Amino acid sequence: MNSGIFAELLARQNILILERNVRGGFRLLGSAPEWCSGLLPADAASAESLAPEAIFSFLEYFLPEAGRFWADAAGGELRSGFWVEGRDDGGELHLVATACIVGGKKLLLIRRLEQEFDQLQRVYQKGRELLLNHERLLTETSKKEILLYCIIHDLSGPLAGMAGTLEMLKNEQLTAQGARFVELGRRAVRQQSVLIEDLLATFRAETGALDTIDPDPTHAPDAVACAREILDLVLPAFAMRGVSGSVKVAPGLPERVLVSGEKGRLERIFHNLIQNALRYSPAKGVVTIGFQREESAVRITIDDQGVGIPPEVAPQLFQKFVRGGANRGKSGLGLYFCRISVEQWGGTIGCEPRPEGGTRFWFRLNLV
Repeated sequence: MNSGIFAELLARQNILILERNVRGGFRLLGSAPEWCSGLLPADAASAESLAPEAIFSFLEYFLPEAGRFWADAAGGELRSGFWVEGRDDGGELHLVATACIVGGKKLLLIRRLEQEFDQLQRVYQKGRELLLNHERLLTETSKKEILLYCIIHDLSGPLAGMAGTLEMLKNEQLTAQGARFVELGRRAVRQQSVLIEDLLATFRAETGALDTIDPDPTHAPDAVACAREILDLVLPAFAMRGVSGSVKVAPGLPERVLVSGEKGRLERIFHNLIQNALRYSPAKGVVTIGFQREESAVRITIDDQGVGIPPEVAPQLFQKFVRGGANRGKSGLGLYFCRISVEQWGGTIGCEPRPEGGTRFWFRLNLV
């Protein structure tokens, strides 16, 4: 294909083609696209030396860089950023220039952006809309957070008063039935306190994000140490149920199993999963917390010897307000809290039946 036909084809694609001559001027190759009407001089087609920077003001800054590109003759192409050129009729042209060398000729291609500019405008507009929506959500979340803490404060005050009153009544001379009623009241207060704590912890996890992770690896939590601390904490409850607990660390893991996460929330995850295992363990059962390396991560398992999870509940177990069984007084937020925390840290979580009976809850976190 000769250069004339090629230039005409490019002109049909809204591309203006100028060839640089040895004196530094330019001449038009082929026909000028329709969008150039009124911009180029009347004799542009026959002129031997055009000054494009006098036509397109932006080129005053691009041509020196293009000149160095042509002098180096390193191949490839050099593109300008897009710019807006005003027209005499008040309209605007959105243009981009490309310097290249084809067949030994130093060419300057100027293309009008149509669809590309419209797409870019839509992207910018969508970005602005998303930013506004994000700011609106932050504002709404802040309002909800304030409202939630006000409600929790209003609930916690009377609850603390009731707890103190019941503790004092416990030391009074009461009938057997009166002592029973006081104990029932104390249990209800503790139960309500747990519900409030679950609600607060879940809300904090939902409004928190990955930026809650300390990027300093020296501050990363030790998963094995966290598990042992929580297991020691709940040992009295295990003893009351006649259940034992143990921690097993498989070979291949470092002495300190540092993971991506935040210590306080990781401890709460262990507390939720260990308490859950205890709740479904039979007398003389065993709850085992296991650690096994999986490439650059650690898989943590909590095994119990209970009756297992009902099949109809298992798929929704980590959703909000889903309970694993007839657990009155439970908020249905514990496992949901575990899931959103683990996922925010880039991990995964799940549960599965154990072939020997019982249930295995597991979660996987990246090692630091």
